[in-house]
Amino acid sequence: MTNNINIKIFYYLIAVLGVSTLNADTLDVEIHGVTKEGMLHLAIYDSKDVFESDKGDKPGPRPGIVSGRVKQVAKGIYRDSFEIPAGTYAIGFYIDANGNEKLDTNFIGIPKEEFGFSNNAMGAFSAPKFEAASFVLVRHKKIQIDL
Repeated sequence: MTNNINIKIFYYLIAVLGVSTLNADTLDVEIHGVTKEGMLHLAIYDSKDVFESDKGDKPGPRPGIVSGRVKQVAKGIYRDSFEIPAGTYAIGFYIDANGNEKLDTNFIGIPKEEFGFSNNAMGAFSAPKFEAASFVLVRHKKIQIDL
């Protein structure tokens, strides 16, 4: 009897995991032109408010960020894939070259470290608006960001 229950639980878990995999869509991200090695801080946002208010000074997960990476990167091209639900997203990242876990800026607020946004969007004197950087993910999407 215990074996039958274990087998049923096993098949149930396989079914649940299979369904959750089918609900995840794939986002491929490429960042071209990385010129300095450092720690990449990349966030995938599903919130306009969080995207537009993030200054790169509080790394880590929080509401409004559905996925991300903190990873050592080398010069050249960075590639990664994310499994997230279909939806509207924007990407923001910076490469922390000095390891202080924040985006360094000069005295007038211009970043001194490499950074970028999806759609290669740029703001005038701040991060771009969510609408400029946003994209729709349905099944699969490849985003290329050029530095």
